[in-house]
Amino acid sequence: MCESFTKLADKVAEEREMQTTARNVAALMESMKMTLEQAMNALKIQGKERAIIAKQLQK
Repeated sequence: MCESFTKLADKVAEEREMQTTARNVAALMESMKMTLEQAMNALKIQGKERAIIAKQLQK
């Protein structure tokens, strides 16, 4: 059970981190008039994370 709880806690922490990063990207886009790609480049977001954040911001 402890292992299951740890996996769940890690998943929740990862989701929160992605939500925070998405908010940071949105803030850069708004305040600095950046495109999505420019904001993600400025925050050095790469790989799979880029697709996840782009999808979150489309909502």
